Amino acid sequence: MADDIKKAANDNGARKWRFWFLISFSAFLVVTFGLYLPLRFQHQAVERGAPHAAGGEAPGMHAAAQYHEEGEVAEGIAVNLNVTPVPVTVGTSTRLDFFVNEKPGNVPVPASALEIEHTKLMHVIGVREDMNEFFHIHPQPTSTPGVLSVDYAFSKPGLYKIWSEIKKDGAGHAFGHPETSVLGEGPRSEKQVSFGRNAVVELYQVSLELDEPVAKGHSHELAFDIHTVTGDEVALEPYLAADMHLTIIKDDWKQFIHTHPTGQDGVDHHGVRPRIIPLARANGQDISGAVHDAPGEDEAVRFAVTFPESGLYKAFVQFRPRGIGLPPDEALAVSFWIRVEDKAPAAIPDTVLYAAVSLALIVLLSWGVRRYLQGAR
Repeated sequence: MADDIKKAANDNGARKWRFWFLISFSAFLVVTFGLYLPLRFQHQAVERGAPHAAGGEAPGMHAAAQYHEEGEVAEGIAVNLNVTPVPVTVGTSTRLDFFVNEKPGNVPVPASALEIEHTKLMHVIGVREDMNEFFHIHPQPTSTPGVLSVDYAFSKPGLYKIWSEIKKDGAGHAFGHPETSVLGEGPRSEKQVSFGRNAVVELYQVSLELDEPVAKGHSHELAFDIHTVTGDEVALEPYLAADMHLTIIKDDWKQFIHTHPTGQDGVDHHGVRPRIIPLARANGQDISGAVHDAPGEDEAVRFAVTFPESGLYKAFVQFRPRGIGLPPDEALAVSFWIRVEDKAPAAIPDTVLYAAVSLALIVLLSWGVRRYLQGAR
């Protein structure tokens, strides 16, 4: 009898030991495969491809870029815009002189001190007040120290905002210049906001894929797919050393973003914020002009963009279909309106979801093990 009692006690202890061992081991497996590994993979994916915080530096970059309003720069590098002749009128050749200098003292910065960024020493982008008119041009050095110039004829009257971009000592700089008024016949503003996600230019249709609503401060992927109007996929050739250029401007002109497809220069890009706030920019090392592989079947050109504040933005997309004989440095362009909200819709964080799933699996496995052990008695 004593031996039977002792044996029963040993069997009961062994069952309890097996029970708790199985529970612990099951919990280990659930936590490892249901929580730790997914989070680890997610973290590695973020390290490889997610945008860096504004002001940070990404691998391969020299330094974070800076945004400046021309009139606010009291020290350091500056670009000042002079427009002649004035008043500016529609259809008349207008000279835009950009004086690159160091303040205080307005000391000229020679063109030889600037670095090439996407095949150019300077990029200049402008829009009309209603956001309907857009241009992207490239001033060239002159015989006057520090001055780069370009002639441009405005096609419509209205109030225009112009930005210039340069790179010096490994750092990118963007400058917002005072508004330019253009006189002439016709309406000065015809603002119309629509949120269509398909646009047509010449024989090409461009579609924008974007998860909406869009929230400020969050990285969003903008994917652009290009087809002919008959539905054929379109191969692209480089436009200024990138498959596409994307400029996004807030309708009050307080936010300016000029970026390039993710993965083409090893850097994801963020909005350029005013008030001399640093941000990540392209490193501009690809100046060879080599043709990139075209997007594959139904493959879009993708950008990672962080919108710094809520409001209405307009995205201007520039691209060159391969082999259609566009003049050098010219591109086709389409545009899309984007509304950015203050907050994203409430969602369950991935960590909470993983934890909840893991807990549910632990409870389920515990119940199954318990039933198994009870049946084995």
